[in-house]
Amino acid sequence: MEQAQLMEDSQAWQHRNTRGTRTRDALVVDDHPVVRGAVKELLEKSFPDVNITEFDGSTSVVNKICGGNWAFVVLDMNLPERNGLDILKNVKASGNDVPIIVFSLYAEEQYAARAIRAGAKAYLSKERPLQDLRDAITTVLTAGYVKMSPSVTSARPALSDREIQVLSLLTKGMTRKEIARILRIHEKTVSTYRARLLIKLNVRTIVDLIRYAAEEGIVD
Repeated sequence: MEQAQLMEDSQAWQHRNTRGTRTRDALVVDDHPVVRGAVKELLEKSFPDVNITEFDGSTSVVNKICGGNWAFVVLDMNLPERNGLDILKNVKASGNDVPIIVFSLYAEEQYAARAIRAGAKAYLSKERPLQDLRDAITTVLTAGYVKMSPSVTSARPALSDREIQVLSLLTKGMTRKEIARILRIHEKTVSTYRARLLIKLNVRTIVDLIRYAAEEGIVD
């Protein structure tokens, strides 16, 4: 019954938004071609009146999002140029109200609440079936947002957004200098965040940090 209702909602949205108007556009931002292709194929079947554009995130994602008239955007969190949370915050700060649905490898328990606060309308882990992404988009387009489960929305992550970013880069084997360049902060600041991580997570080594990151779905 619920699935049938979602399909009806999708068809109703398309009818309302394409009758007498030009084809709508949507953007899929992901640095993995296979993922982009799979998402695009699904969306073209689910929303045949919407033109799906792919973008690898290699240049300014904020400009790409804010520079288009998108019906919705599907956004990965871990992009080469910038962290997804920063992208969401900058789009929100620009006053652009395009619906953004985050589709990420990061666990929902770790990132969903952060993403919603930063401006996303929905957050889904890539561990979910692609059909869940279609359903989430339909719900966002018809209701304005997706209600997250209490276990996700009530979560109080122990780490700040910046600590999560530093941890993710540390697990990729990056040096303090490299992390400082990517995040545009001083090397001493990177050292400070590293020390905080060790204390907060009650671990002693980078190996322990990597293990924690893997268990929490912070690394891909």
